[in-house]
Amino acid sequence: MFDEGTWVRTEFFKFLHRPNALSHNRIGIMVGRRFGNSVRRNRAKRVFRAMTNHGRMHLAQNADLVFFPRVGMDKVPYYVLDQIWQSFAKKLPM
Repeated sequence: MFDEGTWVRTEFFKFLHRPNALSHNRIGIMVGRRFGNSVRRNRAKRVFRAMTNHGRMHLAQNADLVFFPRVGMDKVPYYVLDQIWQSFAKKLPM
């Protein structure tokens, strides 16, 4: 899966976007232990879920998205991350 699709890298996270053959979107979040303790990892997951729920109007059907937070993302306010996500979500190849 990681060989196909489009990688998008930002200062605070990176994500993989690729089309799928299903009738719905799939969203995955991969946060390793290196990111921090369980509180920090779970906050990163909540932030990514909130960003994708807020930005679903920009996502076409039949897409897989996998998010990978970068170290330091937990120190950035949500609205900054959401602005970055919104700007890239509009540009994704659909």
